[in-house]
Amino acid sequence: MSSCQGELAKEKFEVKAVDQGGIILLNEAVMTLPNGFMELWLPRNRKIELTINRNELTSIGVIDTFDSSKTCVTTFKLQ
Repeated sequence: MSSCQGELAKEKFEVKAVDQGGIILLNEAVMTLPNGFMELWLPRNRKIELTINRNELTSIGVIDTFDSSKTCVTTFKLQ
């Protein structure tokens, strides 16, 4: 058995998710879970730009929600 632990457990982030058509899917504060990760439920079959902010740091990237897409993404780094 293995487990992962994120660095920022139970912390609040501002998260914005915008799909390829410019539709804002999410624009709200999200709290990380006790394991330091956040869960986002997003519509299927889209490319989505995520912007994650905490204090003065930001991470921006694109994720996919297709059948072959990853369900765990750990590549967003706040800078």
